[in-house]
Amino acid sequence: MNKTTEFSFVLKPSKIGGVGVFAIHDIDANVLLTLVADDYKSRALHQNDIPDDLIMYCVAKEDDMWSCPSSFNRMEIAWHLNHSDDPNAKRTGKGEFYSAKKINKGDEITIDYNSLGEPEDKKEDFYKKTL
Repeated sequence: MNKTTEFSFVLKPSKIGGVGVFAIHDIDANVLLTLVADDYKSRALHQNDIPDDLIMYCVAKEDDMWSCPSSFNRMEIAWHLNHSDDPNAKRTGKGEFYSAKKINKGDEITIDYNSLGEPEDKKEDFYKKTL
C-alpha cells in the first residue's frame, strides 16, 4: 500500500521488548508513516522532572534536557517504536518516519535509535554503534 493512516498501526506486545508498533496492512517502501498527528509537538523537560518509569519514552538531548511526549497519558504511537540494527523504517531530519523497505501486515515497525540525535554519552549500550 502506498499510503498510511491512523488505521494502519496497532500497539501490541513486542518480542523485542515491551510494547511495539505493528502494521495492520502491507506498506510499500518509501511511504510516509503516519505515526504522529499533524499538529503534534513534543516538549523539553529536565531529567530531574521526569519520573524514572517514563524516561524510556524520552529522547536525550544536550545536558540534562530530554525531548518528551507532550502528554504521557496521550502519547503518539511513534513513542512506542522499538530499536533494530536492521530497521524497516527511517526518521527524517524533520521528524517524519518513512518505510525503509516493504513492511508486511503484522510486522513490527522498527527504527535505528541512533537516528534520534542523542548525545553519545546518553545512549544506552544496546543500540550504540561500535566502530
